[in-house]
Amino acid sequence: MGRGRERIVQCASCGRQVRRDKAVFIEKAVFSNPVERKDADPSESYSRAFFREFAYCPGCGKHLRVYEKKKKLMERQRERDRERTFFGRPKPRSEMHSSRTGGYKEPAPGQQAAPAEPASEQPKKEGE
Repeated sequence: MGRGRERIVQCASCGRQVRRDKAVFIEKAVFSNPVERKDADPSESYSRAFFREFAYCPGCGKHLRVYEKKKKLMERQRERDRERTFFGRPKPRSEMHSSRTGGYKEPAPGQQAAPAEPASEQPKKEGE
């Protein structure tokens, strides 16, 4: 929504009305009791929990430690992203491991294998 008027959201804790860009959001799992569910449809799959996004004003976000929870969530996400990357690039799906090739890397298709050169002997000195 640009720089115009922001939408107003209501704090889930104290009820204060806050601009949406100032509010702190967190997703929580909300559980429902299957006995209380009146519109039970046998053909529909039933999920006990669903996620709902709660908005908090900055004061309640600080008091309820929402900021610390968000920090931990972001840190976990960064760790996952770091594990998925390989020197700044996404990890290759399958690498040629030496255990599969008997210790020698197989040449790429279309390339010739380099011929194995015999170890060259050192020239002998005249005194030996």
